[in-house]
Amino acid sequence: MGLHLEATVRRFAIAMATLQQLIADKFLAKLAESKHVDSEKIDQLRALLANSKKPKAEDFVRIFSLPAGGDLK
Repeated sequence: MGLHLEATVRRFAIAMATLQQLIADKFLAKLAESKHVDSEKIDQLRALLANSKKPKAEDFVRIFSLPAGGDLK
């Protein structure tokens, strides 16, 4: 791969990461406005989305299956 192409790919990857972060921030802000999602779930989502690994459906199920302010027993 040429140096110019490598630099372009790097800039694109950075732009995509920034775009993903902007979308996640807006999503979390909208959830915070909701009466139906407690702050603990929003904090868990924020941590999940900030993680460098790609979130899995099970991660979201785990967060949203919990009762407000508690763990499943």
